[in-house]
Amino acid sequence: MCSTFACSRETRPWSVPSAARRPVCADRVVAATRYGRRMHPRKADVVTPPERRRHYLAAGHWDSSTLAGRVADHARARPDDLAVVDERGRYRYGQLRDDASALASFLRDRGVDAASFVSVQLPNRYETVVVAAAVQSLGATINPLLPNYRAHELQHVFTTARPAVIFTPGDYRGFDHRTLVREVAAASGVAPVHVVVGDRAFDDQIAYEYCIESTAPHDLDAGDAELISELIFTSGTEATSKAIMHTEQTANFSVRVAHTDLGITNDDVVWMPSPVGHSTGFNYGLRFALYHGIPLVLQDQWDAAAAVELVLREGCSYTLAATTFLQDLTETARRSGTRLDSLRCFGCGGAPVPPPLVDAAAQQGIQCLRLYGSTEVLVGTWNRPQSTVDQRRSTDGVAMSHVEIMIVDDDGNPVAANTPGEIVTRGPNTSVGLFGDAARTAATYRPDGFVKSGDIATLDHDGYLTMVSRKKEIIIRGGLNIAPREIEELLVAMPEIERAAVIGLPDERLGERMCACVVLRPGAQIDLPTVVDRLQAGGLAKFKLPQRLEVFDVLSATASGKIQKHELVRIVTQERDQVSNADREKSR
Repeated sequence: MCSTFACSRETRPWSVPSAARRPVCADRVVAATRYGRRMHPRKADVVTPPERRRHYLAAGHWDSSTLAGRVADHARARPDDLAVVDERGRYRYGQLRDDASALASFLRDRGVDAASFVSVQLPNRYETVVVAAAVQSLGATINPLLPNYRAHELQHVFTTARPAVIFTPGDYRGFDHRTLVREVAAASGVAPVHVVVGDRAFDDQIAYEYCIESTAPHDLDAGDAELISELIFTSGTEATSKAIMHTEQTANFSVRVAHTDLGITNDDVVWMPSPVGHSTGFNYGLRFALYHGIPLVLQDQWDAAAAVELVLREGCSYTLAATTFLQDLTETARRSGTRLDSLRCFGCGGAPVPPPLVDAAAQQGIQCLRLYGSTEVLVGTWNRPQSTVDQRRSTDGVAMSHVEIMIVDDDGNPVAANTPGEIVTRGPNTSVGLFGDAARTAATYRPDGFVKSGDIATLDHDGYLTMVSRKKEIIIRGGLNIAPREIEELLVAMPEIERAAVIGLPDERLGERMCACVVLRPGAQIDLPTVVDRLQAGGLAKFKLPQRLEVFDVLSATASGKIQKHELVRIVTQERDQVSNADREKSR
């Protein structure tokens, strides 16, 4: 064993507090029986109408396949085939199967089963793939988390999901995750078993390496496709993020139709720079590659020059990532005079994708296929390789096979072609409810199986969707969702601030940047560095910090008192343009 993990009384890799030695779910799970297995009473499909379920099963859209089962199949059939590439090595399917089965045995011995949630706050590395296969082979629910979540976000996860186990790095990008978990556990009263990956484990933690080495590998169990297999937190317009539930049936249907609709073959190579702690990276990177048995190339820290080299070296041909990634990659390739002709499917969404960017990417050999999706429905529409140039430039694609996309008015009735309205989606791809959140589940999922989006778009006569605006207030910065109300509540808790509204402003690179608009209490003063320092001290993730602060005498509001954020955007944008014009005049 590497000396980093050498045993000592102070740093025993297998140290576990006595409370964690009993079955980790015993004190929090109410026994329920479904298909002969214990289930958490809230871990169930609560929205799919029975007739839709019967249709999906009869049509073969939902089947018994699972991620862990597919990994086991690939390992039996071709154990020496390449499974994963990360910055530290290359890993074959045989090794992946052995590592995942050993880890699964370790977790099973500690009580992890179909009633358990397992949180995974790991970067884009091979070990994350091992954990995913192991957790899902037990029928447990994996809870992918972004590595840049801090105390504020992690405490919400702990109190909502009450994970039995959490996997994190020790230190990652200069941040101590061991201390973070310890502090959040103390604050929330939820104390999961903490497995540390890639660093020393202290007395109240376990080293990942010990988990793998302490049990013998065996065949990997397939798990149960009907159980809730993913719990993914995503920000909506509300202050607290939603916990969205997917099964193996919904998620695997989605990667199967994407594979078919995009014409992916066994010769393709998946490149994933998007975080696997996000639905995009987890489902359309990790799951997509492993389900179909094609290589997964993981890029951890984003660096466009490194990305160019990686795509060229590995022959990467497919990815799904936000506009920022495409913009940086295209510009870097242009400056270096490099063509990336292997990258024939760059699925791009999560923020506006300007037509000129699609053109610029094509000039470097990158085929950008715009799409529309969400964590609730995964990918709903996607341009196909055979879509026309104009469709690929100016629309967000056509519905995935066997998925229904409809545009409706405020009363939920379909509108005519090319008429703006709210996007609703129905199909075998849609999530099966929000965990422990009956009110928001009822507000999101219609009785007929359609899922509301809060997004405004049009559908043309050929079925191609074009996003118009967002009905909800969510800000999308670099492909990551930010709920303004969450930050607003933290701002008004500051003694100087009386009212606050957080808005998104257009940003050429990130899609949107955040501006905090505030009204101060009489005689108070505050500046942006102070606001940022306090939010960081409160544990807010860095990507949620505002980049601009504007002080108003009053925030524009309707007669009912609702702040008119569109008016704030207009005012702030207009002031910025006036300043820019004045600067240009001075320079003449």
